[in-house]
Amino acid sequence: MSNSWDRYFAHYSDWDEAHCFNVRLELKFEEQIKNLGYIEFTDPSDLFQIDNNISNKTLPKSKTYIKSKNEISLSFEVPYDWSIDTDWEDKALVLLGLSDEWVIDSSVEDK
Repeated sequence: MSNSWDRYFAHYSDWDEAHCFNVRLELKFEEQIKNLGYIEFTDPSDLFQIDNNISNKTLPKSKTYIKSKNEISLSFEVPYDWSIDTDWEDKALVLLGLSDEWVIDSSVEDK
């Protein structure tokens, strides 16, 4: 079985080290996320909690998700050309196999 991120990483090859693509998903879709190949990130040395929301020193990349009380967070590398394409985020979500109905929001942010 292929994983959700396989098409994404096959499509792009030149990565922007200064940015990451973060996706917040509704918690009720956790089973669907697991079915796409993701596993929960549980390394407590990299995470700390503030008011039941998980903050992070370093977001885990691809393949894993962070679960908080209200949502699931995914983080991915971004290609250099992400800022040139106006609907890059929408295309990235499709390549990742993430349904629009699952997504709370997504954004490219500085690392």
